[in-house]
Amino acid sequence: MINFNSPGIPDGAFARQAGIPMTKQEIRAIALAKLQLSPGLTVYDIGAGTGSVAIECQRLVGPGRVYAIESNPDALELIKLNIRRFNVELQIIAGTAPAVLDPLPEADRIFIGGSGGEIESMVMGCDRKLKPGGILVMNTITLYTPLLAHQVLEGLGYDIEAVQVNIAVNVKTGNSRIWQARNPVTIISAKKGARP
Repeated sequence: MINFNSPGIPDGAFARQAGIPMTKQEIRAIALAKLQLSPGLTVYDIGAGTGSVAIECQRLVGPGRVYAIESNPDALELIKLNIRRFNVELQIIAGTAPAVLDPLPEADRIFIGGSGGEIESMVMGCDRKLKPGGILVMNTITLYTPLLAHQVLEGLGYDIEAVQVNIAVNVKTGNSRIWQARNPVTIISAKKGARP
């Protein structure tokens, strides 16, 4: 079992597989901060990939519940492996959001790691399941997704903020060390208002 006491578990602690995305440590730590987690909350991790965000959420919201939602069968097996590695309990939901969200309990927090290009239906589906006062956090790497997400969330009356994060990591190359840039990530966090 791997044990860490702070958010932002090193990437190397997770089992990985080529082609299955993972929210990297520094971005994950920021997303977790934006989620404003506390014990007892119900959280969805949509597009869970390796399960890194879901696992960190469960460690912060226990005895609350985290639902790791993923459609890729290989990723689902990887999530199970990482669950054993970190000795946490997650509710694994096989399928694509928002279609699989209906039977789940209402969420206090929702993290969207990927929308599959269906951002409008994804946000609308999440809005139906998010409690008033709940927080939705979304990581995006494409140009237009944050703009569309912002428009949809604004139309639904959410209080929205967005930050763009540019990370460079120091890597060894030959006898030297260089800064290697990672893809910029836009992190949108939005708080749902109470319905009139």
